[in-house]
Amino acid sequence: MRSHSQTDIDDLYLFAQLVAEDAEEASDLLVRALEARKKGNRLLPSDLIQSLSGDRLAGGGAWLARRQVPDVLEELLPRLLTRFRPSRRIALVRAFRDTEGGASDRQVFLISVRRALESDGLTSVAHRLTLETLEESMRRYLNTQMADVPEAIRDSWIEANQPAEAPSQPRQRRFPLPARIAAGILVILLSAAIGSWITSPDKTSNTVRSELFDTLSNLDAGTPEFRAADAEQIERYLADRLDWRLAIPVLQEGLIEGVSVAELEGDLSVPVIHYLDQSMETEAHIFVLDYRFLDSARQLYAVDAGILNQIAESGNADVRNAPDFFRVTWRFSDDIYVAVSSQADPEMRSRFRFE
Repeated sequence: MRSHSQTDIDDLYLFAQLVAEDAEEASDLLVRALEARKKGNRLLPSDLIQSLSGDRLAGGGAWLARRQVPDVLEELLPRLLTRFRPSRRIALVRAFRDTEGGASDRQVFLISVRRALESDGLTSVAHRLTLETLEESMRRYLNTQMADVPEAIRDSWIEANQPAEAPSQPRQRRFPLPARIAAGILVILLSAAIGSWITSPDKTSNTVRSELFDTLSNLDAGTPEFRAADAEQIERYLADRLDWRLAIPVLQEGLIEGVSVAELEGDLSVPVIHYLDQSMETEAHIFVLDYRFLDSARQLYAVDAGILNQIAESGNADVRNAPDFFRVTWRFSDDIYVAVSSQADPEMRSRFRFE
C-alpha cells in the first residue's frame, strides 16, 4: 500500500501533466510543489498545482495534446501497413531500423501517415506529427507487437548448429564439356537475334512518320482516369482494363496520383502513370510500353534504334534533355518505361524505384 506522501507526489505530478507544455515544465511544477509542501502548504494537490501554474499557462496543455499522437499511431500503423504489399512493408521496416539510410522511404511514409490521419478526420494530429515521433512509434510497434521467434524453432536451430567438425568439401559438379559448348553457342545465337531485332531498319512507308518517343514526350497526358496513391491498386486496375500485368514504380520525394490510357494513331494505346514530383515542384508521367507494342507501332511511327540499343542491357537508361521536355527511358523486365517531366532532373531514373 502506498503511503500518504507517495500518493501526494503522484497526484501532484498527475495535475502538473494536465497543465504543462512539456515534460520539463511538469517536472519543474512538481519540484516547486514539493518545496511548497516543505514550507507547510497543505492545499489539495489539484489546487496547489493550479496556484503554481497561474494564468501563465491558460489555454496551454500542448504536451497533453502531443501525447495524443502516439496513441493514435498505435492504432493506425498496423491498419496502414496492411494496405502495402509484403515487399513494401519489409522496405519500410528496414528504413526505420537503419538510422544511417532509408531517409527518403521514411519521409514518404510520413506523408502517407499524415494523409491517412487527415482522411480519418484527425487533421490536428496530422499537423503535430513529426518524423521523430513516427520513428519512435514504429520502433515501439516493432518491439511490442512483433512476436518473438518460437522457442521450439530457436532451440531446434541452436541444437542443429552446434560447432562440429567441418565435413570435407564435395567436389563441385561440372556439366560435361559438350553441354557447356552447346550452352555457349545458344547464348551467342540469342544475343545475335536480339541485336538483329533492335538494329533492324524500320519498314519503309510512303508517308513521313513521327518519332515514337518524341511523340510520347510531347503528348498531353491529361488527368488520371483512375485516381489512386498505391502502386498495387494501379497494377490491379491495368490488369483489369488492359489485361497487362506490369510493375508500377514509386517516386522518391513524390506521390502517385493515378493512371490513364493515352490513345495514339492506329488504335494504339499505352498506360500513363501520373506522379506529383514534390522535389521539382511539378508533375511527371510515365508511359509504359512493351515489345509487342513496338512491333505494332513500327507500322505508324519511326522508332529510335539508338534508344533501344541504349536500354538493351538492364540497368541502362537513355536521357534526353530537350527544350520542351526532359525524358528518361529504361527497361525493367520486359517493359519499357518512358518518364517525362517539364523540369530537368539528372537523378530522375534513380528516384523511380520498384518495390
